[in-house]
Amino acid sequence: MGLIIDGFSHILPKSFIKELGLSHPTDELRESSSLAHLSEIENRIRVLDKYRIDKQILTIGRPGIWTNMAKDIALKMTRVANDTLCEITQKYSDRFIPVGTLPIPGGEFLGEFDRCIKDLGMAGIQIFSNVGGRPLDDLEFRSFFAKAHRTRTPIWIHPQLRAEWSPEFVLDRIFGWLFDTSLALSRLVFSGIMEEYPDLTIISHHMGGMIPYFSERIRSFYEAREMFPRAKFCHLSKDPLEYLKRFYADSILNGSVPAFECGYRFFGPGHIIFATDYPFGPGQGEPWVEEAIHQIRSSDLPQVEKDQILGGTLQGILEIRES
Repeated sequence: MGLIIDGFSHILPKSFIKELGLSHPTDELRESSSLAHLSEIENRIRVLDKYRIDKQILTIGRPGIWTNMAKDIALKMTRVANDTLCEITQKYSDRFIPVGTLPIPGGEFLGEFDRCIKDLGMAGIQIFSNVGGRPLDDLEFRSFFAKAHRTRTPIWIHPQLRAEWSPEFVLDRIFGWLFDTSLALSRLVFSGIMEEYPDLTIISHHMGGMIPYFSERIRSFYEAREMFPRAKFCHLSKDPLEYLKRFYADSILNGSVPAFECGYRFFGPGHIIFATDYPFGPGQGEPWVEEAIHQIRSSDLPQVEKDQILGGTLQGILEIRES
């Protein structure tokens, strides 16, 4: 059995929460502040040990904390977030791998991209599926993808909330996040970004959202694009599904075997990355870890494919970045 890496987990360091509370207090942040386990480290390590997970990618969680934040404050707090994350991962370098966060992937935030990768030695950059409602293919953000492509920097995409979604019953997260992930990935394809930058490495949350389930619908509408003259499809030299299959998808499906099988058939074992979404979920996150690891270990996949998913593929991505 190879190295097991949790490819997408979250944390909110206490010092970051405190400083953000002074600069941009929100209901989202207040909710997060009341959940001590979002910051706690020792129990996190206990959970990793219990389920024999060797390493864990750490990203700053709760993307809603960045909503409606002024740019100058956002840039300042981005630096604080990335610094505090690195402090944790340096202390526990044998267990945690830091991924920087850019709430706005463009403009003056590109300097923070360079600082994260060159100075802080972070493994990649986390962005969100929309920026204040603006899509990721917005012209302002093209320079971000050009830089990520040129530097071979992996990108983690986490879904973001939208102002028009109602939070009743948490449906904005249950369904809305999967929908927004699907929009973001599809727009990166149909806008031509994935064609222009063929070596982009993008890791999407929750098995690529709705993409695997509706893949043939996506292809069919592209093939029938002449029926929609107002559509702005970029000319693609390949089948759109070929670009969508270039994304990496994490395995967070809350233990659903049919959903995993659907994603497996679309992305294949070489583009699925094991992840837990820790510490979110019931029981301070541990049940989701148990479901995530059991989903892979108990499957009928060949051991070589299990090893790929559990850590081999992500390890390869990280090694390419470091070479």
